[in-house]
Amino acid sequence: MFSLSRESEQDLAHDILEVVERYLEARDTVKPRLTGLISAQEVMDELDIKYMTLQKWEKAGLKRYQPPLEDTRKIYYRISDLMKFLGVEHGNLRG
Repeated sequence: MFSLSRESEQDLAHDILEVVERYLEARDTVKPRLTGLISAQEVMDELDIKYMTLQKWEKAGLKRYQPPLEDTRKIYYRISDLMKFLGVEHGNLRG
């Protein structure tokens, strides 16, 4: 187990809040989707995150959806799953 300095802890908390704020702003501008799915690329663009971050989120429990075809590499996420994963319900942060 490791310990963060107070400054590192504050920087991390600030970065997390920034990601959540960007997500909330992006969520308000996301067009309605019939399937409720968003591509991995769209998630990365909207939340300004890298693919490695999505992989970490998957290891932490975020479910991915992928067509069952061998040639298909496109990955999708349910918008509702992303909102739950980020702790956002009905537009509010969970306390």
